[in-house]
Amino acid sequence: MRKRLVGATVVVTAGLALSGCAAGGAPQQATGGGSQAESRPVEASAGEQQETTGKASGSGSNSGGTGDRPCEASDLDAKFVTAENYDGRPSSGLFSVTKNSDNMTPCVLDGYPEIKAMRGSEGGATMPVEIRQVTADGAQPMRLDGQGGFASFNITWATSGDDGGCDMPGALSVRLPQAGAQDIEVPVNQGRDNSMRICENDELQVQPFGDYTN
Repeated sequence: MRKRLVGATVVVTAGLALSGCAAGGAPQQATGGGSQAESRPVEASAGEQQETTGKASGSGSNSGGTGDRPCEASDLDAKFVTAENYDGRPSSGLFSVTKNSDNMTPCVLDGYPEIKAMRGSEGGATMPVEIRQVTADGAQPMRLDGQGGFASFNITWATSGDDGGCDMPGALSVRLPQAGAQDIEVPVNQGRDNSMRICENDELQVQPFGDYTN
């Protein structure tokens, strides 16, 4: 199952969408919508995450040590904000999720998402890229309560020139940790706010879910 967000409207079909900010600046952290909700780190007994190279696989415990269920794509509304740099500095994208009201029971996001670059648009064939999992300050299991709970992760890459010079992806597919076969797909390269100029076999550095608001 894939959940797609097109523009500002959620359609449960095959993927999830993005929104963003102007290129050249750091991505802005979005705030979760709704009220009467809370996002908070949960204690986990797992040791420090190690940096790995290769294809990412969702990791982390099913519940972050709380007994809560893992979050699924249908629980969340998503936003993806990118900032491309053409001066040698890394480009970056902030993928943030906010818990919606489809299921009001708490859920946990714990570990690395699985990332795939898609050709064309949502539902397209996979474009080969290298995924490197990296640690970051703020990475921790996140318990999303009720409606409006919030979590995020960052992706960084080296921009491939002003026009890419290659066939670039049309969408990004995100599988949540421990979420089974549910994917969130967001379109990319449809405007300055979601520009992601990468080519085949380029590297994406992916952080775990966590609290990156500070």
